[in-house]
Amino acid sequence: MAIACAIGPPDRDELLAGALARDLDAAFERLVIAYRARIVTFVARMLRDDARAEDVAQDVFVRAYHALQTYPPERRAALRLRSWLYAIAHNLTRNTFRDAPPPSDPLDYDDGTPRVAVLDPQPDPETLVLREEAWASVGVAISELSPALRPAFVLRYVDELSYDEIAQTLEQPVGTVKASAHRGLLAVRAHLEKNDA
Repeated sequence: MAIACAIGPPDRDELLAGALARDLDAAFERLVIAYRARIVTFVARMLRDDARAEDVAQDVFVRAYHALQTYPPERRAALRLRSWLYAIAHNLTRNTFRDAPPPSDPLDYDDGTPRVAVLDPQPDPETLVLREEAWASVGVAISELSPALRPAFVLRYVDELSYDEIAQTLEQPVGTVKASAHRGLLAVRAHLEKNDA
């Protein structure tokens, strides 16, 4: 009993990976539900194109499913799902960049408002305007990051992955990931400070 307490309860990914190992078809929908929004958001920030992001995210899950079909149950159970899915998304995003360059506009909805998740269900109008302006500025700053810095920055500061997970996702050393994320953060801060002045 003391060993179980020291180790702690399994996290959601471990439980999901175990479910995928036992019955891929039954558990795959849970995987999509758990990660769809995160993957779409990551891809959209990389491509700066909501419509293409939906298509690429769908392809991420199609490829994930086909890969999982070829894996033995032991390998499925051992997967670090979050890193694995982000790695697939990152690779497909890079392929999409090669096929067609991303648009230069920041992420916006069709009506031109920035894509933000409003946490306060009923903010006052002034707060809403200030929040939208801030998110629009951040979106522009992220869109101006180089393709070398953007993935590490978004995975670290938007999606909040650990440096180890980002290194696994991007197939780069942890030191490189830390440097890219930090340089991206400095560039975003500089952009925001320049626009505040």
